[in-house]
Amino acid sequence: MRYNGIEFDAIVATPGAGKSHLCDKYPDIFVDVDELRLRCKYYVPDGITRKELEKTKWNRPFKRRENNFIEEMYIRLDELVEKGKVLICAPHDEATNYLIDRKIRFCFVFPKDDMKDDILLRLKNRGNSKEILQENMKNFEIFQKENKQENKSVLHYQFGKDEYLEDILKKFGCDF
Repeated sequence: MRYNGIEFDAIVATPGAGKSHLCDKYPDIFVDVDELRLRCKYYVPDGITRKELEKTKWNRPFKRRENNFIEEMYIRLDELVEKGKVLICAPHDEATNYLIDRKIRFCFVFPKDDMKDDILLRLKNRGNSKEILQENMKNFEIFQKENKQENKSVLHYQFGKDEYLEDILKKFGCDF
């Protein structure tokens, strides 16, 4: 993928950008690293959907695995990258460290400063709990400051109202 002459092979995007939607719509192209991370970290029953997983935030009912889930996650991600999959994740250390360790160039996508209410609505419409909504809104300005200071990506892109990851990638010239 490329934007303004800058090539990248993965995407790190903040909550509300449309990561899950893109991964659901184009599973042959994109991999939701956050879901894979969760499935490596916990014993998640087969057949549970991403939407059902989303509802377990802040109260994971699954038993945590005793092994080093990061090592297992890295092995599985290596296999997916070998198959040509595009990794999409939130800015979790385990995921971004994988990209950095493997020297995978990534684009960092986060909202413009005036998007607080829009992000709240997106998270609400997605069915997030009150705790998640409160945490994200309480820390919006702090997250924005951190997002702007992020320096491991090859490209930053701030999205605005009515703009989602799928729209952004199409704007970049990606053809799905």
